Amino acid sequence: MTDHTQTLSLILSLIRSGAAVTRPDLSRRTGLGRTIITQRVDHAIRAGLVAEGEPAPSTGGRPSRVLRIAPGRGVVLGMVFGATQLHAAVTDLDGTVLAGRRTSWDIETGPEASLATLFEVSAQLLTPELTDRLWGVCVGVPGPVDFARGTAVQPPIMAGWHGFPLRDRLEAHYEVPAWVDNDANLMALGAWSTTRGSAGDNVLLVKASTGIGLGLISRGRLHRGARGAAGDLGHIIVAEESRHRCRCGQFGCLEAFAGGWALARDARAAALAGRSPFLAERLERSPAPLAVTDVLDGCRAGDPVSVELVTRAGELVGAQLASLISVFNPSTVYLAGLLAQAGDVFRDPVADVVARRSLPLATDELVIAEVGPDRSEGVVGAAALAVDELLQPEMLDQWLPHGTPRGARARKDESSGSFHLDVPPPGATGRADAGRAEARPT
Repeated sequence: MTDHTQTLSLILSLIRSGAAVTRPDLSRRTGLGRTIITQRVDHAIRAGLVAEGEPAPSTGGRPSRVLRIAPGRGVVLGMVFGATQLHAAVTDLDGTVLAGRRTSWDIETGPEASLATLFEVSAQLLTPELTDRLWGVCVGVPGPVDFARGTAVQPPIMAGWHGFPLRDRLEAHYEVPAWVDNDANLMALGAWSTTRGSAGDNVLLVKASTGIGLGLISRGRLHRGARGAAGDLGHIIVAEESRHRCRCGQFGCLEAFAGGWALARDARAAALAGRSPFLAERLERSPAPLAVTDVLDGCRAGDPVSVELVTRAGELVGAQLASLISVFNPSTVYLAGLLAQAGDVFRDPVADVVARRSLPLATDELVIAEVGPDRSEGVVGAAALAVDELLQPEMLDQWLPHGTPRGARARKDESSGSFHLDVPPPGATGRADAGRAEARPT
């Protein structure tokens, strides 16, 4: 890896984030001289990675042009499995969504059937033109992930997925580098990447849906911990003597009280006990069991039992979140997932408990907010992760001389902790010579 590639990667990162979008801005942010900045930017433009836009506001002298990640060069595919849904999207390198689709899917069906569905859905999104420009793939799953190996590790709700070589199968199918991560991590990355200017660089995202997960952004970097287990909020024990068994096999987990499946369980008990006419009517008229969506409908209809269930879930989540906030001191906490769609019924008890139990210094400027209404943070984060990895210095140094990462595979360097590419020789793929970068200046 050369100094040239390191500085080029830094410049691309600053342009992507919007932190510096003119040559003078890049020089001020990096401390690099004007000549070096000009060389790197010109190289990025020749490689088709950066495009010049309109003139920036003048501060005296010749105005600089605004720099942006170029559209139309490469695309990435982001896909996220939830417990009951698959969401897929194709984006440009700047994160613009070009095509997307959601489909109902039970992750418990198993890895082979799930992978077949994933391939089917992506085939509907990837036109021949987009397929020809595909540079990377990232998939999120609702369970613990060994990020280095691209496999799920003993996930509580994903029978048959333990050790399944998901990344290898993705790379074999798409013939591009692929990554696999936990869904809450990708949601945190997606929410933060679109709001980083106001959210700050230390962010938590709570995914309160069928299960409960947590994504952490620390100093502008996704935090996975030593083995990828960071953020397992749902399986913190909140009631030592509880008889409520969690799906992970333990008793008394937060998820066993506040997860969507637990709320559906308690809603059924309330309906059978005659405590909620709304839920009883839902239970009677539908052949399917009650779901958390029925509880959310009850909240919107003003059903007291449904409101009580979601409020209690918010209090329990808030109690665990309060400890994390005192330890981690984030600037922003995002609430995502199905329960967040209950709005103030869920958010207010979370915020109230956090305010009571966390340190004042940790909460006096803390923002607790729901994610955007389009609920695309997962696939946006998956796409952002793929682009982030492709533009890391080690990887950029390997694929840029070929003009494309197509045909390469991502591999983890155990000594450095970073990914590198197994890159085919020039001409080994149909597009290996297309858009090849010019020789690098010294």
